[in-house]
Amino acid sequence: MPTNTPTVARTLYKTLAVLGLTVLFMLSLRLSTTVAGLVDRIAGTDMWLSVYRLAGATDETEQERLIVMAVALVCCLLAIGVVEIADRLLMRRSAPRKK
Repeated sequence: MPTNTPTVARTLYKTLAVLGLTVLFMLSLRLSTTVAGLVDRIAGTDMWLSVYRLAGATDETEQERLIVMAVALVCCLLAIGVVEIADRLLMRRSAPRKK
């Protein structure tokens, strides 16, 4: 399977796509009550209470900060996954076919 050599332009496009998708995923938290409700439910679980204790988040401000960092991390990882899948599909489609 031939691999394409990464170019600066391709890396830049992928980076911008990851940043854009991360922002869009984080905006969905503000614009979608479904997503916001899901985050609220997760943040209230026993696991998250353990994470608060482990991180030393003793007051509500520190807990909110921890939640925002977790949301940003999850959104970024999700965006990286989407961009990588799209990149592989595009590379497969543009690869020359053998006869």
